[in-house]
Parts: sequence; C-alpha cells; structure tokens
Amino acid sequence: MKRKAKILHNIYKSIVKFSLNLNYDFHVWNEEEYPKGPKIFCSNHFSSSDVHFVTTLSKDPMHMIIGPGFSIKYVNKFLHWTEQIPALTEVDKKNVVKNAIKYLKEGDDIYIFPEGRLNTQEELDIFRAGIARIYLEYPVPIIPIGLIAPKRRVKNKHSTAAKRKITVVNKNYYANIGKAMLFREEEELAKSDKQLAEKMILKKIKKHISFLIDDVKTNKFWS
Repeated sequence: MKRKAKILHNIYKSIVKFSLNLNYDFHVWNEEEYPKGPKIFCSNHFSSSDVHFVTTLSKDPMHMIIGPGFSIKYVNKFLHWTEQIPALTEVDKKNVVKNAIKYLKEGDDIYIFPEGRLNTQEELDIFRAGIARIYLEYPVPIIPIGLIAPKRRVKNKHSTAAKRKITVVNKNYYANIGKAMLFREEEELAKSDKQLAEKMILKKIKKHISFLIDDVKTNKFWS
C-alpha cells in the first residue's frame, strides 16, 4: 500500500476505534494470532456499519472490496485514495479478482464480504464465488470472522450522503475471529474441476462463519 493510502487508512481506523471505545460495547475474540504475510479476511455482512468497524480488527491496513460506497460522491474519492477495491459496476466486478490478487502479491491484506449484500440476521445469504476464485488463483490464509449485534441495536436510517436508507448498529457489536483456513484438497481438485473446488471452499467458509456467530450467542460474553 502506498504511503499516502496507509496514512489515511490509519487515521480513519483511529477515528473508528475511538468511536467504538467511547460509544459501544465492543468485544473481539481471536482464536490465534494472525499468520504473517498477506491474508484474506472475510465475514458475514448484516449492516453498513460492518465496513467501518472491521477495519479495526487488524493493525495492518487492508484493501476492502466495496460496492455501494463507491456510488457516494465524496466517499468514492476517499475509497480511491485509500486503495479500496471497487465492486460497484459490472466492469468493477469483473476486475475484483485481478485487483485483489495484485494487492496480495504486494504483501497486503484484503477484506471481502462473500455474501455481497446485507443479510437479514435470520440466516446467512448465498456466498458468492469471488473469495474462492481469489484463493485458488493465489492461495493465502483465509481468516473467517463472525460478526453479530443484538437485533434491537440494528436499525434502518436515512443517509443524506448515500441518499437512501442504510442499516446501522448502535451500542453493541461483536466480532469472533477464527483460525486461518487453507484449502489444499480444493487446490488439487481445481486442477480438474475448478467449479466444484470453488463450491467446496464456499461451503466450508460459510459453515465456519456460521459456527463463529453461534459461538458468540452460546459461549461468549453477550449483553
């Protein structure tokens, strides 16, 4: 990541951290230290707050794959300055895998929401193939994360900047970070059946993220 992007990213992350510490009951659990080198972070996605809060889950800057944010005039500029990965237009989406791999090869981390859109919190949405395609093209550890907040804290409100309703979280927010995942069996399978390998990776990631969410509900601190 270029120096300017890194500085802007760290400033923004500090602001988000300050807000979380001041205004939220914010808890993070991590099963192990992150492996060194480039990584792919991924999680479920139930609110517009997610894209802000998850930037605090790593000390290193990350390139996040973002769709709707790039449609907002001034936000668009900031996202470009901080080298986030656009996934707004059809052209953008076609280049997501290529752009993500470019940053991974440079030694940087990326963050992706495999669902691609907000879920209802009742169940996880379909996981799109992008994360599996990125992994199979450039296998690095995938860090699964389960995000959750009490339903009473998740609200819809009108955003003047976005000119639409957005879903935000107030007061409570939790992140449960699992162990790094690698998919050696699927890497071998991809040589003969790439589509099946992608489906197997998506199924395993989705299952583990679901487990991490349920783990907060049943075993972790909950308020």
